[in-house]
Amino acid sequence: MPRRRPAPGHPVRLPSATPSDPTTGAGSPLAPRVLDGLGDAAFLNDQLITTDSGVHRDITVVFRTSNVIVTLTYDQWSTDKTQLPESQELQDKARSLAGELADSLSE
Repeated sequence: MPRRRPAPGHPVRLPSATPSDPTTGAGSPLAPRVLDGLGDAAFLNDQLITTDSGVHRDITVVFRTSNVIVTLTYDQWSTDKTQLPESQELQDKARSLAGELADSLSE
């Protein structure tokens, strides 16, 4: 069965661990993972997405504290497809913001 191609102008989602983005490959400290020390349970995912107009990186942090589930998405766009948005910096910012939210919810 042939693979369907997305319609022009629609984003193409790349797996988080792609050869074009070795910083988030399996075993990397930047790969999708469970986070310790954030709420009762937490997970971080890093996706590099490309479209006709550029690339963007979406960092998603999902955590639970008590009976509240929070989903935080932090992203950055680049119209220059040769310059990928920095994964480590965006993950650090998303993790920091999630920590602040978790602290404010537990007060």
